[in-house]
Amino acid sequence: MSLSPDQLFLPRSEDCEARPDHLDQIGPIHELLHALNDPCASASRLTQLVARIPLLAMRCVHAALVRRPSPRGASLNQALALLGNRGLERELLQVLEDLTVLRSELGVPGGGEA
Repeated sequence: MSLSPDQLFLPRSEDCEARPDHLDQIGPIHELLHALNDPCASASRLTQLVARIPLLAMRCVHAALVRRPSPRGASLNQALALLGNRGLERELLQVLEDLTVLRSELGVPGGGEA
């Protein structure tokens, strides 16, 4: 599932919590990590990759709304423009940590796709 980068979102707290169904997002997260290490990766490519990771996308929008509140919400494009690559990396690392903890709590073996 991919989110529309231009759609306005107003994430609820449960939209930003790691759940077992998010463990299948590890593949797209690896793609995003590779793109973040590519100096030629465009902002639109990064946005496209983040849109494939709903948990990360909602956390980025939430983080942007904390910095610049709006009763209408914010789009993923707006959120990533406001957060920048460092903000995206910060949210991504938190998502990875939360998924790692969740995987451990569920007793899911590591090393491969969930």
